[in-house]
Amino acid sequence: MRSSTVLLLSLRSLAHETIKNLVLAGIGRLIIMDDGLVMEADLGGGFLFREEDGAVGKERTAAAAPQIQSLNPLVSLSAIPTLAPFVRDPGSSGAAIDEEEQMVEFLKREKVDVVIACDMLTTQTEVIDKATRKAGVMFYAAGTYGFYGYVFADLGEEYQYLLTSPKSDTNPNPAPGKMVLRFPSLSTLSDRSNWGSPSTQTSAGGSPFRGLSRNQTKDRDPATALGILSVWEYQKRHGVLPEGAPGQREEFSEIADELRNALGINQKALPEIEPTILDHLSSHATHFFPPTLAVVGGLLAQDVLRAISKKDTPTVNLLCVDSMGGIGAVSRWAMDGPKPASA
Repeated sequence: MRSSTVLLLSLRSLAHETIKNLVLAGIGRLIIMDDGLVMEADLGGGFLFREEDGAVGKERTAAAAPQIQSLNPLVSLSAIPTLAPFVRDPGSSGAAIDEEEQMVEFLKREKVDVVIACDMLTTQTEVIDKATRKAGVMFYAAGTYGFYGYVFADLGEEYQYLLTSPKSDTNPNPAPGKMVLRFPSLSTLSDRSNWGSPSTQTSAGGSPFRGLSRNQTKDRDPATALGILSVWEYQKRHGVLPEGAPGQREEFSEIADELRNALGINQKALPEIEPTILDHLSSHATHFFPPTLAVVGGLLAQDVLRAISKKDTPTVNLLCVDSMGGIGAVSRWAMDGPKPASA
């Protein structure tokens, strides 16, 4: 843990809770990158920007650094006021995503173990994820949309870790066994080409919900995942999040219904997506809700620490959270579950 280096991209609200948990746990080095200035709207979204310290108008990295350092002075902190080479500065080339080679070079030079992209555009995180895979670096993408949030994990093509089975009468002192997981990229998750295949063929890109019984479907809570996927699809089409403008609610509902049918979700378990979910995500996706930030940020940091330690099973591979409903469900996309490393 003390030798690990974590790179966190974007210091929007979710990053604050995540950073707190990582730093207090005692990681070795934290690199924070952001190209923005602190706005008044940022003050209510986390504790790293303090109005009494004159944070408004400062670079986000400069405003956050003293608070981060005070949490644990033993953690080495690097604050970089740009998102390049991962995303260009807004004034250059229309904020276009940089070349993959530059990202890989940065990750190797800084000896990064894990990259965390918080509250970034899905199109950006997909390209960054591709570069981390090439560099052999673990990757997390996470974000919140009002009451809802998600954590996506891509720990590489062959992630090995130790898992200790529960104690039993026949095996009171079980020895840890080496397990392996083969993670797909974020872009693979949203590839619909094999969604017509059932959940038994998830490793080949089949829908994680198709072919499930009514009770099995309800246990997996597809509605929250469907809401998150719908936000991503809307964002890809328009380059922005929905925020309640005329016509957005109708289009968002059409996207959600299109995805529900494409995924083959059991009609008896989910005949339609709850209007409250559609209403909220189509109008409040740009808003921050502190309880959601606390829950998702805590779960994200916990999983990053688990991935670094290589002990116990990490998120496989998409966690979706409904903070108002008290729901957190993990669904497995385009990959197999854990297997013994020798298999």
